[in-house]
Amino acid sequence: MPLDFSSFGPATMGREPSIRFFEKNEAGHVEPLPGEEAYRESMSGVKDMEDDLKKELMSDMHRTISQLGGMGALGAFGVDDPDSVAKDFEEQLGGAGSPKEMMERLDAYIKDLERQLEEKGFNVSDFDDSNPLANVDVIEAAVRKDPSERKRNTAIPQIPEKAWSFNQRKRITRLNNLLSRTTKEMRRGEEVTAKTAQSVWKAYSTARQSLSKSWASVPHEVWDLVWHILSADMANSTGRLTYLSLLARDMSEAKVSLSPSQQLVTMEAMFVDGWDTKAIDNWKRCMPSLGDGGADTFQEFWELGVRMFCQKGDLVQAERAVNRLLERQLDPRILMPYIKTCAADPTEEARDKAWDAYRRMKDLLGDEMNLEDYDRVISFFLMTNQTERALHAFVDMMTTGTVDLRGRDTLPSQIGNKFFFGKWLKRLIGAGDLDGAHSVINFMRSKGIEPAAIQVNGLVGAWQRSGGADNLQKADDLAWEMIDARVQFVQNRNRFSGIDAPARVVYIPSKKDIAGVPRATLETFSLLAENYRLRQLPDQMARLWDAFRAAEISPDAFMMNQLIESYSQAGNVVEARQLYRMLVYERNVKPDPHTFMALWKMLGANRLHIISGDLLDEEVHRTRLLFAETVRYAHLFEADGGLDGQLARKMLHTFRRLKDYAGTVLTLRAFRVVFKYTPPEALALEMMMETTNLAFDTPTTRQKLRLTKRKIDGFVESRQKQYGGKMTLDEMTPQQRGEEYSDYLQTTYLQQLGDVPDAVLEDVARDMGLYDLLVEA
Repeated sequence: MPLDFSSFGPATMGREPSIRFFEKNEAGHVEPLPGEEAYRESMSGVKDMEDDLKKELMSDMHRTISQLGGMGALGAFGVDDPDSVAKDFEEQLGGAGSPKEMMERLDAYIKDLERQLEEKGFNVSDFDDSNPLANVDVIEAAVRKDPSERKRNTAIPQIPEKAWSFNQRKRITRLNNLLSRTTKEMRRGEEVTAKTAQSVWKAYSTARQSLSKSWASVPHEVWDLVWHILSADMANSTGRLTYLSLLARDMSEAKVSLSPSQQLVTMEAMFVDGWDTKAIDNWKRCMPSLGDGGADTFQEFWELGVRMFCQKGDLVQAERAVNRLLERQLDPRILMPYIKTCAADPTEEARDKAWDAYRRMKDLLGDEMNLEDYDRVISFFLMTNQTERALHAFVDMMTTGTVDLRGRDTLPSQIGNKFFFGKWLKRLIGAGDLDGAHSVINFMRSKGIEPAAIQVNGLVGAWQRSGGADNLQKADDLAWEMIDARVQFVQNRNRFSGIDAPARVVYIPSKKDIAGVPRATLETFSLLAENYRLRQLPDQMARLWDAFRAAEISPDAFMMNQLIESYSQAGNVVEARQLYRMLVYERNVKPDPHTFMALWKMLGANRLHIISGDLLDEEVHRTRLLFAETVRYAHLFEADGGLDGQLARKMLHTFRRLKDYAGTVLTLRAFRVVFKYTPPEALALEMMMETTNLAFDTPTTRQKLRLTKRKIDGFVESRQKQYGGKMTLDEMTPQQRGEEYSDYLQTTYLQQLGDVPDAVLEDVARDMGLYDLLVEA
């Protein structure tokens, strides 16, 4: 931007010099600037920012119009060429000289568009200004109607704000804004969410005290709107009845008449809030109007009566209300609350009514009675210890009514077996009705049917997963009952095995033929073992192990792992190692990868903070022997998809903590040769930074990490030059990177190890079970 001093010379001496300013435009031409102010603006970049703003605005409009055009939304207005709309927009705003003028033109352009939309029958008040694309559905719905049939929505109900003081007006303005926003959402077809209803109620509660100063100033339409929002999706939000109860009282104080449906909701809200007597009195008083046969609220009115009378235990009134509905051939499922109430009544007469009501509902529904209906009825009977009636209902469900158990003293063979009852137990446990499942098991035993162990184990596991103290105790009691049955069976078997003469067991029925619980299986012990380990109950685990040996069941890896981890948690690592050796080498239990994770976690390097002196030498030797044991079962990891990364990480960090550099180097070599595993970048960095937690929260840590990465990159670059390659770590495959990381770690630890005779390394390899695999190979 050159300056012209041509007017400054001898002829101008004695008077103020003049300075002219120029700038070069985008075309490369030099143009004069009007003055110093223009020069300052040019130097500050204001004009460039204004131009960028204009370009961004045009670009955003182009993108939005293209998106609308791609969705076919512009066709509603007869626009086939989206580019023409964009061009018109540019012509309207292109000549603006400043941001202020641009915004003024934009406002005028939007108002003109709104005027055109309103002429076509659209209600622009329903549009979401923050999201133009959200209005497409509203536009398309209106376009499908003939222009003469398009009806504009009425104005959104609002509370006049002039009737209140300035401080009161703040709360009312917030309520008005929420009502306006929610109304627009509803008009666009969006559902009222629980969060929206909660926000409206909160705003109403805040403004309620101010509104009470002048209830008459609140328009009737506002009351209806608030009611509509709070009552939306009330079937899934019964807590909202409290809101409606309070709202109804406010409407009563405001002298606003409630509609019939609002009166019903108010009665129910009063009943739920504890004003049951008053709610029932109001219900009875409204019977001639709301409960009339010709009233629109007939069904809702009598259904409400059924629910209220059932909850109050007034079976006579409830039955009358049910009959009024069934006389009109309405949904027979209204009998559900009546069945539940009758079943809960301790008198046999009421319980007979529950069964009769179930049969009546079943007959009326016919083929329309579904599994959910049966499940509800069955749960009513199970909750009230009427297991036999529940069984009859389940048989109806499973046999579609072809088998009738009424009047039979014994169960038919197709019903009275553990397989049929197993289907029922599976359904109950899956639905979470654990007490009901327990009742069924007891009922089976009372009928002389021994449940299958897998079914009872399913209930024990479900009780444990529920986590409640009562359910955990129930699980323990039932499982130990099964264990006692198994131990008793083993003792009897051993006693009979000592008899030389031929013998056979003769069953002598007791006076009350009750079947026993099934004998415990390995799954039963495993369930208890895992639960005791998680709850850290070493005494219970010891008792379980004693019972396990008495039960003479062959253990598996899962049971062994639970026992080992339980001993380890209790600090009994010596006993845990002895248990491993006994089970694996004497009982021929085959370990799995989880077994070795438990064994590596027991090592001193992973339990103790400080290891020194003779203890350090012992731990180094013990760690090398455990690695040899892991190598011995390398085939298990191959079958399991390869060595687990967490177990490999545990091994390397164990050797690092012990500063066993020879063991670390041999472990890295064994990973590649024996386990086909190479360390990832994160593990390599952890090893070099001597941590198990790579944190980047301090400048020092970040600097150390950068230096470590730089060293590794330098190592790789040097090796690439040595072998004539040019690849970087980023260009390598994961396997190649892993090999580089492994070589780098081995090189680093060999340097720290220093000069060591080959014989020493060979001895270490023998200890680690690697001599034949690494040295001789």
